[in-house]
Amino acid sequence: MRIGLLSDVHANLFALRAAIARLRGEGVDAWVCAGDLVGYGPHPNECVETIAGLDPTCVAGNHELMLLDALPVTRAGWLARRTIAWTRDVVRPDIRSYLAGLPHTAAVAGIDVAHGSPGDPEEYVGTGERAAAVLRPLPAGRLLVLGHTHHPWLYGTGTEFPVADAPPGSATVPLTGGRYLVNPGSVGQSREREPVPLARFALLDLTRAQVRFFAEPYDDAATRAALRARRLPPDTVHVRPGRLAAVARRARRLLHQASRA
Repeated sequence: MRIGLLSDVHANLFALRAAIARLRGEGVDAWVCAGDLVGYGPHPNECVETIAGLDPTCVAGNHELMLLDALPVTRAGWLARRTIAWTRDVVRPDIRSYLAGLPHTAAVAGIDVAHGSPGDPEEYVGTGERAAAVLRPLPAGRLLVLGHTHHPWLYGTGTEFPVADAPPGSATVPLTGGRYLVNPGSVGQSREREPVPLARFALLDLTRAQVRFFAEPYDDAATRAALRARRLPPDTVHVRPGRLAAVARRARRLLHQASRA
């Protein structure tokens, strides 16, 4: 059985289409989505429609929960708050109903699915210590799919250390026993330092006991054009680490200079 793993689509339709096309070309029997279908990007309705059409095992991410007022937006950054407010205004009633029906956790074919962690959709699980802790309650041989960090990652308790940080491009890693945490990375909002934004996702092959990570280019120019047309911030899709902090520092300097002029 081959399962396409998607997460953190963030309303980026062109990245989602690229991910689905690649996974379909590889051969997929079922789909899993670890949440955050909306937020940041310009195509929330279209992305939810596309995901729903896959008939996936899908959970709610923190952006869905903020949209539905099930989580406060006060803990989110300004980009998230800005785009969630816009998304609330444009999301259709049927799309809202689909998102409201998503569970916080789900299970399929020996796989548990959550967004941040099984107990907290806002938790970032990014260390071996924390990964081991969330895997510990699971039965032997169980696999946990998480999202939220936007970074591809595989952790296995069988060896008690991170098995692999997925490199750019395609990387296949065997699953040799024990419990595993798989994060396929973000389809729609790269947070890597890369000149060309890439959609990240994974293919889990239960028959061969392996997971393959992908980092694929997509039509980011079309996504940026859609952001401009909707007057959304250009950094909502391809956030460059440190860039926003640098912009904020420059803005503070300009304000300080203006106040002294």
